[in-house]
Order: sequence, then C-alpha cells, then structure tokens
Amino acid sequence: MSKLVVVGTVAFDAIETPFGKTDKILGGAATYIGLSASNFNVDTAAVSVVGGDFPQEYLDLLTDRGVNIEGVEIVKEGKTFFWSGKYHNDMNSRDTLATELNVLEHFTPVVPESYRDAEIVMLGNLHPLTQQSVLDQMSKKPKLAILDTMNFTDGYRIRRFTLCNKKCRCHYY
Repeated sequence: MSKLVVVGTVAFDAIETPFGKTDKILGGAATYIGLSASNFNVDTAAVSVVGGDFPQEYLDLLTDRGVNIEGVEIVKEGKTFFWSGKYHNDMNSRDTLATELNVLEHFTPVVPESYRDAEIVMLGNLHPLTQQSVLDQMSKKPKLAILDTMNFTDGYRIRRFTLCNKKCRCHYY
C-alpha cells in the first residue's frame, strides 16, 4: 500500500454560492484530500494544526475513514484557521471575504516518523519555505510531490521549482 502525506489546512469554512450559504463548516485542503484519499488503497496521514475550538467529532471523522491524524497538532488555547468566501455564478471564480490564520500563523509541520518514507507528498497552500521544510523531513525522495502555490508570486514558483526538483518529482497547481 502506498503512503501519502498531506500537509495543509484542517479548518473551518463559511461559503456562499448562488445556490446557498453555510456558516462555520468543516473545511481545509488536508481535510478533503485526506477524505478523498480514503476511497483508495492509500495509507494517508494528515499534518496540520487546529485550535481547541475544533470539534473532536471532525477528528473522529478523519480517523474513522482511515486517515492518520498523528501529525495534527491541537493548540488548546488557540483558534482554528477560518476562511470565508463567496463563489460567483460560474462557480470557478470567488472572492475571499475573510481569512483568519489563527493557529496556522505559527504552524511548523512535523511529519510523523512512520510517514517520512511516503511515496507521495501533497503540500497545500502554505508558504514555500514551509513546504520545503516538509520535503526536508522526508527520509527518502518521494516519487511524487504535489504543491499548491496559488497564492505566491512567480518568483517564489521559480525558486520552488528549483528547490523541489532536487528533492522529488513535483507537480504544481
């Protein structure tokens, strides 16, 4: 069975579309990548940070689906990352209404020892130096690393491409 490490947000979202609106719901890239991967024959670990306000039932949802959450740090006195957005009629474009980094602001990912040999590493929308720190923790070169670079400039993307390709085969989106 292949191993997958997902580093990114386990969060709260509030979303508005032309079809409806939600308040504080389960969100985050690591959450949904982990849940999606649970439908395949992949040993998945999520690496993230949440605050003491994050419901245990959401963590249980991940573990019940076979996602290892050993790498999810819980900051008891902190608040969980929150994002709010409004999607337009085409559902491809959106406006960010609020971003509250909270505990994510000082997040230093730590990959569980048992996943440092993962064949696949998925790095969510985090600062490129944070993404690099995850690759540096890997005990062997991943076969594939997927990096979300959507909020960073081309200069970072070029630097990221150079650094990453020394460590693994990378795909950007």
